[in-house]
Amino acid sequence: MTLHRPKTRFRPFLLFFLVLFALIVQGCFHSSSGGGGKIGVTPDANPTGYYDVSGTASVGDGSGGTLTITDLQGLVNGTRFIAISDANGLVYDGTMTEINTDDFTATVSVFQDGTLITTAPVTGMITAGAKITGTLTGSGLGSGSFELIYALSNDTAAALSRVQNMPNFFWFDRVGGGQAVGLGFAVDAEGNVTNFFSASDGTFNQCIVDSGVISPVTSTSLYTLNLTLSSCSNTAVDGDYSGLASMRTESIEDPVGDRLVLVVSNLSFSIQGEFKLGEDG
Repeated sequence: MTLHRPKTRFRPFLLFFLVLFALIVQGCFHSSSGGGGKIGVTPDANPTGYYDVSGTASVGDGSGGTLTITDLQGLVNGTRFIAISDANGLVYDGTMTEINTDDFTATVSVFQDGTLITTAPVTGMITAGAKITGTLTGSGLGSGSFELIYALSNDTAAALSRVQNMPNFFWFDRVGGGQAVGLGFAVDAEGNVTNFFSASDGTFNQCIVDSGVISPVTSTSLYTLNLTLSSCSNTAVDGDYSGLASMRTESIEDPVGDRLVLVVSNLSFSIQGEFKLGEDG
């Protein structure tokens, strides 16, 4: 007796399923080679934040020697990149032109005592939430290397209530290489900045804060700051300035923060400082 095997009716369907599965898998692997947010792609590092006063740098001093910096602070918001050494009156202010995973490139203007000295290209690495390291490949103060340290205070969100000081208090500091008391301004509850007293020497001699606005940057410890200066003894210094600010605690006795670290600049001049709180009367 001859046994006849039944005809298999499912082979065409099985073949169709295998082909479909192969196409789906191929599509998944193809999509993973695309832009951010897809499988297998490392997102670009986010450098936004305040970098505290423990940063360091070694740069040219402009005379063939080396300047060692031990108080380097940073303010980074999106592509705006600022590094500051208050002890040396130095500001590096510019734009991150490209961020590729952890690597970045930037171009900065270098100011000393409020005046533009040079410009410099920067290359470096971002370790998000920890540090930024970089190399300046210009000349003089625009050459060397640096390290910025991400501050613990980034866990405290910026708020106007932290910087508002009217009607009885004001922020003040020496600016532009001046040795006198310096520039003083007040901030109201809406973030409006008004002049309290003008600088009496340095690059910003006789300048007053004609108007200004300070605003918290959402979900960060940073503030954007815009100032308009007028009545400067050097009329070239008059004009609009923009930049960033953050609060820094100077002592453990003051848990809120008693320094307003700020940098504002235009194409030719820059105000930087650790502004302290003064009391009227």
